[in-house]
Amino acid sequence: MKKLIYSIPNELFEIFLVELNGYGVEVLNRDENEVVFALYSEDEEVNTLKISVREIFEDLGNGKLILEEDIQEENWEEKWKEGFEPIKIPPFILIPEWEIYKGNDFIPIKLKIGMAFGTGKHATTQIALSFLPKYIKNNYSVLDAGCGSGILAIASKKLGAKEVDAFDIHKEAIEECKINAWENEVDINCQEKDLSQINKDYNVIIANIQIEVFRKIFDKLVKHFKDYLIISGIFKDKEKNELLEMAEKNNLKLLEEKSKPESEDKPQDLWYGFVFKHS
Repeated sequence: MKKLIYSIPNELFEIFLVELNGYGVEVLNRDENEVVFALYSEDEEVNTLKISVREIFEDLGNGKLILEEDIQEENWEEKWKEGFEPIKIPPFILIPEWEIYKGNDFIPIKLKIGMAFGTGKHATTQIALSFLPKYIKNNYSVLDAGCGSGILAIASKKLGAKEVDAFDIHKEAIEECKINAWENEVDINCQEKDLSQINKDYNVIIANIQIEVFRKIFDKLVKHFKDYLIISGIFKDKEKNELLEMAEKNNLKLLEEKSKPESEDKPQDLWYGFVFKHS
């Protein structure tokens, strides 16, 4: 078992968490300038995790590994099980791959826990998930743009979408997408692909990504959705206003907006999600 200790400027930490997509983080110290945090991984998966974190740091232009150390491995899997509570975002319930959902009230989504691209705990994923039941229709084609672990793609398929593509630039994310699709017994076309390479139209495009990425590819997304564009990953009012300006310039009509705080102790730090259609 490995413990990886990192530091990152405080103003980049929330963005880093979005990119990490729900992987468990232990904050060791946080002040107005810097956040020091720890990630834990099995020995055989640590290189994959380190590569993922390094790529995010490169995208953000900051962040560093301070220390890597071995820790006692006993009961690691049991601690994961004890620490992971099912997440309910009606009509979905997110559960670890070892659980069997026996109820009828929710649609279960099984997730491989302990991998690098998320368990659905972050507000941005939950906002995007909450939109899907209203806007994903039977026989729709769907693109999960920047899919991470594939949660949104899997949810779309379980809601009746006929064809679901899932794109991400990270090889590790695509591997997780494939594993989670297999766990959920759904057919998802998981591809390592840059969003600039989108070359066909979809009924719905879902994009839970950073504002920096939207600046580059928002116009491209607009050209390739037919019915709805579902957006998440927008942090605080400054990014919200910028995203809405992009939508206005592309003659999009705002159908719905939702927000969720970063944490209970920071209710003013809101993440936003939106649904648009062509005017």
